[in-house]
Amino acid sequence: MEKSGMKYQVSSIGGEILLKTIIIFLLLVAAADKLYAYKPQFSQYYANQLLLAPSFAGNSLGSRAYLTYRDQWAAIPGSYVTYAVGIDNNFYDINSGLGLVAIQDIAGSAGLTNTSATAMYSYRFNITDDWRIRPGIGFTYAQRSLSNRALWGDQISYTGRDGVTVEPPFVPYDFFDAAASIVAYNNIMWFGVSVDHLLQPNMSASQLASKQIMMWQQFGGINFHMPSRVGRAPETVSLNYLLKVSQLYQQFDVGVNWNRAPLMMGFAWRGLPPNAYDCLIFTVGLGYNNLAVFYSYDFTISKLGSPSGGSHEITLSLSFNEGGKSMRRGQVPCPDVVKFRMFGDKESFR
Repeated sequence: MEKSGMKYQVSSIGGEILLKTIIIFLLLVAAADKLYAYKPQFSQYYANQLLLAPSFAGNSLGSRAYLTYRDQWAAIPGSYVTYAVGIDNNFYDINSGLGLVAIQDIAGSAGLTNTSATAMYSYRFNITDDWRIRPGIGFTYAQRSLSNRALWGDQISYTGRDGVTVEPPFVPYDFFDAAASIVAYNNIMWFGVSVDHLLQPNMSASQLASKQIMMWQQFGGINFHMPSRVGRAPETVSLNYLLKVSQLYQQFDVGVNWNRAPLMMGFAWRGLPPNAYDCLIFTVGLGYNNLAVFYSYDFTISKLGSPSGGSHEITLSLSFNEGGKSMRRGQVPCPDVVKFRMFGDKESFR
């Protein structure tokens, strides 16, 4: 009886620490006076988890590698094309994860290009028998450049005669940035917050001062393990969401995924009621052993309409160096696109 009471007391203290940690982090986020930034858009934010938050670095059975390609508004000339490649590893014995992700985003017909590489670290705290928290931090080195095909207003002639063009000065420049996040989770659900652009770098397309200001995301999800027959692959339904908020920009994604190896299918909606509606997202994935491919199509329902051609996104995932069942303990239970299994079931969580 005394052991049971002591266990309950430790769990209560751990739950109180968890709650205070989350409240403090949310207050720090809310303290940012301006929250506007541009960030590449991804529909498969759980297929390549490093694109979501530093806390997901090492959220695996061993090592993972990702390759993501996205073509946004494919039918519009000069569409927005983004490439991302990432790799991470779970150092289970020291409760740590390391990750590295590189992104190149080419925006519009002017060829405004943002290239960045981010190194991430996360650490897992066991708060109670059922709850974990995983804070993470990322440091970014980035470069911004503009192609020579940009067309400026004074280069447009309405008379057929060449005018005198004065192009604003622009040279590629480098800068550093940082991000932080925290995720709380048990064996079936997870939720977290991430803050980006902590160093507020200068993001001006010319030599004028224009600081990038902080933005934040809030995300979470829950898994439902469906009854399955003997000899049949486990079947899981997962609900998840992602909220992005800034002073001038807000976005809400909510989706459902159905998983039964080797097939995964998903549907999501992006927008912010009652006035903002962006797109419907349809997803399908196939996995074989440690390899998987994931495709999604964004069907535009905003005023931009069908002439945009929608958006296409493909992710290729590979897992390796898996260390057996002991590596599965303590992982955030979000979808793993590599094998379409869910981390955090009772056998692997403890």
